[in-house]
Amino acid sequence: MAKYRVGLIGAGRKGTQHARAYMLDERTELVAVADGDPENLALFQKRTGVPGYADYRQMLEKEALDIAAPILPVGVNPEVVIACAQAGVKAILCEKPISASLEEADRMVAECKSRRIPFGAGDLDVNLPAYQKALEFIGAGELGAVKRITLLGGSGTEMSGGGCQRFTLMRHFAGCDEVAWVSGWVCDDPLSEHDQGGAGYVRFANGIEAFTYRDKDARGRGYEVVCEDGVFYSDDNLAGLYRYVEGDGASWEKLEKIEGILPEGPIYGVYGEERGYDAEGWRCLGDRNRASCKAIIDALERGEDPPGSGENGVKVLEMAIAVRESHRRGCAPVMLPLADRSLRLIPNPSRMYNKKPILGHEKYMDQVLSQKKD
Repeated sequence: MAKYRVGLIGAGRKGTQHARAYMLDERTELVAVADGDPENLALFQKRTGVPGYADYRQMLEKEALDIAAPILPVGVNPEVVIACAQAGVKAILCEKPISASLEEADRMVAECKSRRIPFGAGDLDVNLPAYQKALEFIGAGELGAVKRITLLGGSGTEMSGGGCQRFTLMRHFAGCDEVAWVSGWVCDDPLSEHDQGGAGYVRFANGIEAFTYRDKDARGRGYEVVCEDGVFYSDDNLAGLYRYVEGDGASWEKLEKIEGILPEGPIYGVYGEERGYDAEGWRCLGDRNRASCKAIIDALERGEDPPGSGENGVKVLEMAIAVRESHRRGCAPVMLPLADRSLRLIPNPSRMYNKKPILGHEKYMDQVLSQKKD
């Protein structure tokens, strides 16, 4: 069978990792790369031998791409995703967060939906096998109805950047139902348009309640999903499903771990520097990156969006903005969807803009060079 043709846009550290994930999937072939930075482009071409373009528009015009992989700063992400959709690619997976403003995110999703293009936004935890198995088990009613979702460990400094990971899993454990309203507060300045930490309460239309806290505590980071008859718990390293036993009067002492459903071992597999390098000299990929690229290929074959869809990207951005808007209104409940689509939440500079001038040339190139032993 012919392989799906993949074009990478953005050959930095994360772009290189996405490219490698497609190179390792037997269903795809990396056929081209585009990057306006001559140094990045030359290094990537030397490592892969694929045709390179200084302008991604030329690549879209000359290469018959099935999958576009724009792995770019958020500031240019909307423009490029929309151009990919208009060029006729069959699927798109970009990075997170989807955009700074709701208006831009809406346009990105609309362009893809109008052309029936599966669209994913982010290398997301929801794509990992442990979470997919837990979602499937709970969705089948094995623990009864979901009652409460708690995001543990505080929000850090990002509600939209890294925080979109956490809001995404909140949505999925709530059955991806619509959010009715949000009440919350941010850690710094509610009048600022820049991303920051926050905390609050999310009420889903189906009655499920969700909570996110500002500060760390003794329980560490992770997720707790409490159902009528059991609990799912993750500490961002290990995860478990637990069922109440001994009939009425449920208590923590009566929780029994359910074996054989979730994959054994850490959620992310081997992490960071410990992964080392493979036989071809490439840094071994994290499980999540491979799972996210697999998800968009699966979505293309099914003709539907992946779990971490562009539409999800809009929803979680809206939830983060709603937390801030609630603070601006004296922590009053804010109804969703938000009517003002010009509202935005600007990610931190290393997500919003080109990292090379922000990190400095040497530090940035160390990260890119470390992706392969040349």
